[in-house]
Amino acid sequence: MKYKNFLIRLFDLILVLGLLAGYQAVIYSRDKEATIAELKSQVNQLQGEKEDILEAAKNSGKLGADGASAGQAGTYKDGTYTGSSQGFGGEIKVKVTVSGEKISAIDIIEASGEDEAYLSMAKDIVKTILDKQTTDVDTISGATYSSTGIKNAVGQALEGAAK
Repeated sequence: MKYKNFLIRLFDLILVLGLLAGYQAVIYSRDKEATIAELKSQVNQLQGEKEDILEAAKNSGKLGADGASAGQAGTYKDGTYTGSSQGFGGEIKVKVTVSGEKISAIDIIEASGEDEAYLSMAKDIVKTILDKQTTDVDTISGATYSSTGIKNAVGQALEGAAK
């Protein structure tokens, strides 16, 4: 048999390559498991730190029992305040009315550079701000820049209303 030595060496080579591939797969799997365990540990540590910070803030009076900023709701001077901020298409100006130490109305007085479709969707943030009595609300999906502009303009107006 003329090719006997060749076939034996070929079989040995395939066997060694297979063992190396299997070893690499095991090492790769162990590395991934170690990385996952390390990341889980970091997440748990950060969650613990977050809870400690929130608890400390609640105890110091900076946060209400529901986690909302104590300085946000019910601590405004009555009056009418204006604010402005950059939206998607330009500057957005708002008028915020405070009555009974609460935000009672938010009117968009100018948003001439805004796309009407985005602005109409972004106006939904006004109701959310009024309901929660804070600007710490999520922006409107699909009109992120315009709703962020409204939210920031209201925040700027409320800076003048803060007690």
